[in-house]
Amino acid sequence: MRPEYYGNPAGVTEDVDVVRAIYAAFAARDLEAGLAHVAPDCEIVVEGTARRAGRSGPYRGHEGLRDYFADVERTWDDLTLHADDFRALPGTVVVMGHVHGRRAEEEVRRKVLWTWRLRDGLAVAVRVSDLGPAPEPGASAAAGPGTPDVP
Repeated sequence: MRPEYYGNPAGVTEDVDVVRAIYAAFAARDLEAGLAHVAPDCEIVVEGTARRAGRSGPYRGHEGLRDYFADVERTWDDLTLHADDFRALPGTVVVMGHVHGRRAEEEVRRKVLWTWRLRDGLAVAVRVSDLGPAPEPGASAAAGPGTPDVP
């Protein structure tokens, strides 16, 4: 008989569920649903959107998440996060995927890595790392360079 924790050491499945809920809240632009999964002292490092919005530092706390949602609405016509692959360790969830953003005629497609830290069932930090241009749908992974900007 397998131990109860088999396949879910230290309850990491719950951490992944929290992160998935935050992506769902972002996709629905449901700020209140996002706030329910984010610690009041969280740090959100999302340089692409922050730079476009004229910010130089991270978004902090619940007010920071409110500001981030507002900056996304103000600086992008469309911004979609594609969280494709979730990996978890106790207190950490790493998500591989890509973002697709559009503002007027400009389109941005970047491969990204989101690194989440969690404590007591809430996200306390997220950092987005730019991994380079993402290929266009149906294109080879060896597609050429794009605009270096992570939303």
